[in-house]
Amino acid sequence: MKAAFGGLLLAAALAATPAMADPVADPDPAPARSSAATSGGRFRPAQAWGGIGYYNTGAGANVGQFGFNVGASYAVPYTPDVSWLGFANVALAFGDATSFPITAGAGVRGERIGPVQLTGLAGLTIAPISEGAGTKVGLALGAQANYPMPQLMPGVGIQAAFMYHILTDSFHIWTLNAGLSYILPY
Repeated sequence: MKAAFGGLLLAAALAATPAMADPVADPDPAPARSSAATSGGRFRPAQAWGGIGYYNTGAGANVGQFGFNVGASYAVPYTPDVSWLGFANVALAFGDATSFPITAGAGVRGERIGPVQLTGLAGLTIAPISEGAGTKVGLALGAQANYPMPQLMPGVGIQAAFMYHILTDSFHIWTLNAGLSYILPY
């Protein structure tokens, strides 16, 4: 009876202990961390942002302005950590002169450069400017950074951007913006 009980105890103990991995066999590797492993568990291509900023408009004499901007982008993954994207941004800046730069273009976004998304942007700008300057057209070049803040709300981040617009008739607009970004959950 004691031997049978002892054998039963030994069998139960062996069954309860986890199996040891074979030191020669290589276990399955863990999945790589990528943009698909972001909060929510899958890649979310659409992003919107909005904020306030400083706008410097001019052709020779520069005019500093305060303004608001809103924009959105739609990304297509190229690799797990890099995406191509299309974007649009609209701003309204007012001060001594009022400008209304509307920009659309393309860019490249690093999805996981540390905890930050960094984006390089290039696009076409159409900018009506008051004070008799008229509407100017030109090239926009810029950079944008998004820092996710899931403790505020899932999908929300802090956004900062710099954009330089090279416009017709020797006009230019350069901007510094800060605000919030939101990754759309669809």
